[in-house]
Amino acid sequence: MAQKDATVAELTKNFEDSTAVLLTEYRGLTVAELKELRNSIRQDAEYAVVKNTLTKIAANKAGISTLDDDLKGPSAIAFVHGDPVSVAKGLRAFAKAHPLLVIKGGFFDGAP
Repeated sequence: MAQKDATVAELTKNFEDSTAVLLTEYRGLTVAELKELRNSIRQDAEYAVVKNTLTKIAANKAGISTLDDDLKGPSAIAFVHGDPVSVAKGLRAFAKAHPLLVIKGGFFDGAP
């Protein structure tokens, strides 16, 4: 239980500290492809595979409820701390090259 509480606290802090959050589904991507994606957006974002239930709790604690319906299936989130446009473009370009990456939604500076 303490581990889950710590995870929720860390995710809540990530939501609060981020200028944007982009939710993706990574089903079918290899570990090498996920590493490539992380490296491509590392300058402006942290990309993390997340547990849906804990993420929903953390997002709600941070005042974000618009992602609730999209938190299904294998989910990963890009927590943006730099330029959200470059991260969105990076994810879009990666999704074009790797169609298994699905961009489910996002939250930008208070706007879903």
